Amino acid sequence: IQLTPHTVVLHGPAGVGKTTLAKKCMLDWTQDSLAHTRPVAFCLSGKVLSRKATCSFAELLAESAPDLQRALPQVPAPAPAHKLLLVIDAFEELRVPWGTGALAHDLGGDWRTRRPAPVLLGSLLKRKLFPTATLLVTTRPEALRELRLLVQQPLLVEMEGLSERDRRAYFLRHLGEEAQALRAFQLMRSNAALFRMGAAPAVCWMACTCLRLLMAEGADPRPTCRTATSLLLRFLCSRFAPARGQGPGPHLAAALQVLCLLAAEGTRAQTSAFDGLDLRRLGVHESDLRPFLDRGILQKDGDTGGCYRFVHLSVQHFLAAALCVLGSEGRQDAGSPTWHAGAVQRLLSKEEGLKNPYLAPVGRFLFGLANEKRAGELGTTFGCPVSTEFKRELLECTVRSPEHRPFSSVTDTKETLYCLYESQEEQFVKEAMAQVTEVSLHLEDTSDLVHASFCLKGCDRLQKMWLWVAKGTFLENDTAWGSEAQADR
Repeated sequence: IQLTPHTVVLHGPAGVGKTTLAKKCMLDWTQDSLAHTRPVAFCLSGKVLSRKATCSFAELLAESAPDLQRALPQVPAPAPAHKLLLVIDAFEELRVPWGTGALAHDLGGDWRTRRPAPVLLGSLLKRKLFPTATLLVTTRPEALRELRLLVQQPLLVEMEGLSERDRRAYFLRHLGEEAQALRAFQLMRSNAALFRMGAAPAVCWMACTCLRLLMAEGADPRPTCRTATSLLLRFLCSRFAPARGQGPGPHLAAALQVLCLLAAEGTRAQTSAFDGLDLRRLGVHESDLRPFLDRGILQKDGDTGGCYRFVHLSVQHFLAAALCVLGSEGRQDAGSPTWHAGAVQRLLSKEEGLKNPYLAPVGRFLFGLANEKRAGELGTTFGCPVSTEFKRELLECTVRSPEHRPFSSVTDTKETLYCLYESQEEQFVKEAMAQVTEVSLHLEDTSDLVHASFCLKGCDRLQKMWLWVAKGTFLENDTAWGSEAQADR
């Protein structure tokens, strides 16, 4: 009796190590020295599959392992199906209407028959192809529902990334001096939203990189850890800090515009991997991206055909929002998305947000960059003109919009307060809250309280408030709450 599930799904947010673990599983699988027949493992990239038209599954396997190209007819011969591990990495990159049932009629079990790539993948997930092989699929949470429509009785494994102990050890290792490392770690821990992001090693690296510089200069690091916008802005600007007495490089403004266009296109297309076709469509060359590749903001991934990725998905979201700050001046190629102040309404639309999960975090960063001081820092660092004229449209599209009714539900209230807090502009928040007379608050962590207190203190017309507090939110020994309250004063 086979008790081990044949299909395993690794799911979790961006950057927590799903692909790394999948590669480790492939390595362990192929190094089984006790097996009579050598096990074989293949990895199929979601981004690569999304570009495929009609092909056979044999061709897909051969392309995933170029050294087997000459032995195409014998690809599965080294291992029976039960010795075969097939990894589908980044399922979320596949933009296919799986739930419509349109692909079901063409599913088949012949791995040499040429079919559309989505049909081949559906045949594999539905167990028409290699029914006794082991499947390992990695995906982000937003695509998990669609994936579960395709697989039967999968073993779901949630990846949470670095534990709190791991994050603390990371700060101690990368910041060296213990007192400074623990101070920086406590500042991150004091912001629940930021600390959740820190489950991804790349976010810890970005935080350590900019906090180390701030503390070395004797600057107060607390404002940097107040919001995700402030942390990512400080990280980005610190990577391009000019030498003393010098200004920004001559081509830096144009390079930033190109990078923001790439990030915005990824948001529109719901992708975090950019191949040569994406670059050509936008008129982008690798030389345009070189400043950001050299500084670790952008990375080139050899495992997905040389695709480019931002060091973390949050950086892509931040830069997509930054394109609104840069305005419509600069580079706007025919194939590039329109992503300036005129697109704010579409960006913040509830209807669009339901179709595209990338839009919500971009909207939060848009509020964060509505802060004039932050926009000015971005412009000074990169030597480019900036504008926060879209602030009026932010108010019209959210707080004042009859369609949005920002305080009509607990979820909407929480998101609205989150966005307004991200701006860190009291006058802007006061104007946004001017007409609010009643509000219902659900506090699930200390960040919810910080967001609410920042926004409601300027709410002069407030008459009624309903308050629900999750059990354990304010524990007496919760040092994170004390630090966050202190940091927000």
